[in-house]
Amino acid sequence: MNPVDRLEYWNELTEGTRYGKNGMPLIAAEPSFQADYTGHWVGDAGVVAGKMDAGAFLVDRTRAEGIDGGRVQLILSGSNGARIDARDSTHEIGPGSLYLQFHDEPRRVLWTRPDRQLIVDIDSSRLTVDVEVLRRAMFSPLPVDRDMVDLFVQSATRILNTPRCATPAAGPFLVSLVELLVRSALGDDIELAETGPALRGRALAVMRENLARPDLSAEEVAAALNISRRSLFQLFDDGTPPMTVLRRMRIARAQEILGDGRRDDLTIAQVSRLCGFGTSRGFNNAFLREAGQRPTDYRRNRSAPTSTEP
Repeated sequence: MNPVDRLEYWNELTEGTRYGKNGMPLIAAEPSFQADYTGHWVGDAGVVAGKMDAGAFLVDRTRAEGIDGGRVQLILSGSNGARIDARDSTHEIGPGSLYLQFHDEPRRVLWTRPDRQLIVDIDSSRLTVDVEVLRRAMFSPLPVDRDMVDLFVQSATRILNTPRCATPAAGPFLVSLVELLVRSALGDDIELAETGPALRGRALAVMRENLARPDLSAEEVAAALNISRRSLFQLFDDGTPPMTVLRRMRIARAQEILGDGRRDDLTIAQVSRLCGFGTSRGFNNAFLREAGQRPTDYRRNRSAPTSTEP
């Protein structure tokens, strides 16, 4: 047996790769562990392919601290798939699945049988997709059809195996390949990340224009933006439900009215209706909860209006 085919030598050998001493996972396997990998790099983008025996491939938190956090890999699993323990969860990767993996993410990848994999490795900053969207998608099979998987295989292996592809243009090509696949798989999440602030502003505008309607629902606000109810809730990334935001906007409007002496002719019931509350009792309770006093006391004290609108 060639010494570099044995496990203890393989772990030493990986220290000399472009990933550095801590950049490659530590392998836990049988002493007879063997692997056969090849790679081709163009600038800071590369393709790696090969096969290895069964084993566990470990990147613990201590090891991850010394790894470049900007590197991301798009990986095609082999015919047996894999199991990944990461982020306090177990992720099952099916055979022939594409998934994302950042170098610096602590993980344990388990292969129960010898298998192959194909990897495109790039600098994530060269993608136009927000890095947080990429990290949220890690370790889950990307929802792309078979044609897209075939495109990945054909393109990556052509770069790997054809010398004439070893040109400076091959690097941007690999970045574009990852971009295409990621955007195909994560289109909705990417669109939300890119347009989130603008959509949130539009959602607030819809609420503001319909404050007097007690029947305004989250579904109706979402429909006005042409997004799903789930996407609407994701716009409010501080965790506050949209209807809670709407209630606070209504209370802010009520404070504005009650703080204006020129509008003292309006009864509390009228103010309640103007601000979209179905009953005076519901208005009183909501106002007390948000403002710390009842509407009548607020009017009497003539407090300066304090907007709770986001």
